Amino acid sequence: MAPDRERVAEPAAGSVSLDSRLLEKLDAAFECAAERADAAIRARESDAGIGERFEAGLRAVLEAAAGQPDLTRLCLVEAPGLGSKALERKDAGLQRFVDLLDGELARQQGGQAPALVSEMVVGGIYEVVQRAVRAGDVAGLPDLADQLSQLWLPALRGH
Repeated sequence: MAPDRERVAEPAAGSVSLDSRLLEKLDAAFECAAERADAAIRARESDAGIGERFEAGLRAVLEAAAGQPDLTRLCLVEAPGLGSKALERKDAGLQRFVDLLDGELARQQGGQAPALVSEMVVGGIYEVVQRAVRAGDVAGLPDLADQLSQLWLPALRGH
């Protein structure tokens, strides 16, 4: 008889559970991806348009994800099955991208970002990327950058 998941994941005295380690990896991966996006956006000229800056950040994240296929699969496909704690961590990770994009939109529009635009864009991209990873196309993620940018650019520009 195969051991059930709870018994396998039970921490030994003084050790960290497998789920805890996976959640730590999830947090670190979202942190790294957000930092790469932020660095790519900041590397663009300050007067660059929202389209150029958005695509730079998106491409940086997709290239990083493609460069670490096992971690990407863990974060986007496996981790959501860990339950509510993993979903909270995923939501917090995605919120970093929403906040980053809100900041860019506010900067471009001289004030406040439009309500829900960043959340819609980030959530939509997450779903597309997650499906590609589930289908086994991690290496092709950077190829999505142009298409995703063109798809979301009208929403980002407010048309």
